[in-house]
Parts: sequence; structure tokens; C-alpha cells
Amino acid sequence: MKDKREFFFNSKKIAIVRTDKLGDMVLTLPMAKAIKETFPDKYITLISSKYTKPLLENLKCIDKKFFLEDFNDGINGIFNNEKFDVVFFPRPRFNECLSAFLTGQKLRVGSAYRWYSFLFNFKIYSHRKTAEMHEAEYNVNMIENLTEKKLKTELVKPNINDSDKRTIETLLKKHNLTPENFIIIHPGSGGSAYEWKAENFGSLAKKIFERTGLKIVITGNKLDEPKCNIVSIISETSINLCSQLTLEELITLISFSKLLVANSTGVVHIAAALGIKVLGLYPNSPHLSPKRWGPYSKDSVCVTPDSKGKNNQDDMNLINFDKVLFTAIELIEK
Repeated sequence: MKDKREFFFNSKKIAIVRTDKLGDMVLTLPMAKAIKETFPDKYITLISSKYTKPLLENLKCIDKKFFLEDFNDGINGIFNNEKFDVVFFPRPRFNECLSAFLTGQKLRVGSAYRWYSFLFNFKIYSHRKTAEMHEAEYNVNMIENLTEKKLKTELVKPNINDSDKRTIETLLKKHNLTPENFIIIHPGSGGSAYEWKAENFGSLAKKIFERTGLKIVITGNKLDEPKCNIVSIISETSINLCSQLTLEELITLISFSKLLVANSTGVVHIAAALGIKVLGLYPNSPHLSPKRWGPYSKDSVCVTPDSKGKNNQDDMNLINFDKVLFTAIELIEK
């Protein structure tokens, strides 16, 4: 394939493969938006895990979705049944890239810095671990490299259906809450990030309520229950909804909130995509930092550990509590 850029311009069927977590999907969808807005004739297929399905319903930038769980042999079943002109691998996994190669997917775009990069016939020469850009920008930059066009990086807002909206409106009434008059505290991270202690989140929730009168809603999944319970015990006026909501309902609840406070995890990016303010708590190492993984939003702020060297730059115990509280109040009053 001599002129890969020309091949892309003349192509029709584009696939984007991103089969990991929620936040990763939120930060990958800007690729689909950028392609669809710049090249509206392209037919875009997203290949993902079914867990992310609530983020993908009725999106104008996605023409078709394939979920690994719907095929007995996963990615092989998809690539054996479908032939794409171009396949992007923003977060490459060996088995997925190998499958694309073996099934003859024509133009395969991925990092030049994997041991299996020979499986790609268009390579991207950027080291994401240096965090020179945000993850969403790295993803869109893959298309920019291929097309030599400057593209916009914009998050894609999840669609909320009427049923989930009614469910959350009923839940808010039950707890005497009104839209934009409550704060969400999400103390867990699903093991995907360094975490600020649950006790700190509890004290923060208590102080925010005392200072603003705004109710605090605690969210999380089943694994987060011990942390959520600690927050609830310290902040007695909080409403603990941990593991009580579907993902669709959680997304809807976030859309009604005034502020989300969380570690580096998927809900941060969901809130940013919904246009909700975020206070994120992050480590300092470049590959984990807000510069790469922070909320992609102008109305959000991240706080990191006050460290004096590389040895403790990711020690979340060094995050200054008063700084977090001040930042939260400032965001609320903004």
C-alpha cells in the first residue's frame, strides 16, 4: 500500500478498537467525532467491551457497534465477519492487533513502540507515557498523523434516555434533592488509580455540607462499598447510593449534579463529557498525571500531592486537605 494517506481519504469503512474501561472509552470517542465531522462519508464502527455500552447509545458519530461479548471467539469473530479499510488501535493489545493482521484488515494504525508494532502498516511515533498531550488528544492525533490535518478534540456527551431520567428524578425527590443542588463524592477507583483515603473524602463531605448546605451523594460499585461506608459514617448527612445504581442511572445522576469529586477513574471523564464540574485527585508521575488523564474540561480542577521529589510524588497522603476543600468550594461558587 504505497500511499496510505490517499488510501484513507478514499476509504469507507473505519473501525476503532477500544476494549478496556469507561474512562478510556470517553477519551476515545473524540476520534469518532473528529472523523465523522471532517470526513462525513466515512462509516465508523466501534469495537468495544459491552460494559461501555451505556456511553455509546444513539451517538451520531458511531454508525455501528460490535461488543466482544457477543461473539464466541471475541475479536476474531468480529474480524472474520467484517472487513475494514482502516482500523485504529488507540490502546493496542497484542491479540487484537494480531487478529486484524491475520484477517487481512487493510490499513492498521497503531503505536510504533510495541514489540508487535510490525503488525501495523501505519505507525504512530509518540510515547504517551511522557504525557506531552492529554489522552484524548493523543487519540485524535492518530488521525492527524494519518491525514496531515489538524482536527478538534472534543468529548462526546452520553445520551440519557427518558426512563433513566424519570428514575433519577424520582430518586432525587425521595431524598429531597433538586438538580444542581448536590455534590457527588466517588471515593473508589476500581483499582485503576492511586486513591485518596476514604476518611479524607468523608471529612471533605462533612466540611462541604457545613460550609455550603449542599447535600452529598456517595456513589461507587460493589467493590467500593467499604470506602463508601467510611465516607457515610463520617459525613452523617450524606446519602449513600453505593452499588444501588445501574451504570445508566449513575450517568444520569451525574448529569444532575453540581460537582463531582473523585480519584482518577471513569466517572471523572463521564462528568466532564456531560459538562459537569470535576475536582480530581491525581498523582504526579507524568503517565498517571492530570496532564494525561485529568478531566478534559475547562470547568474542572485537579489537586496532586505536595511532594518534594520523585520518591513520594505519587503519595496521595501528601494531598493537602485544606487545598482540596478550598478548591471544592471555589468550584461550587464559580
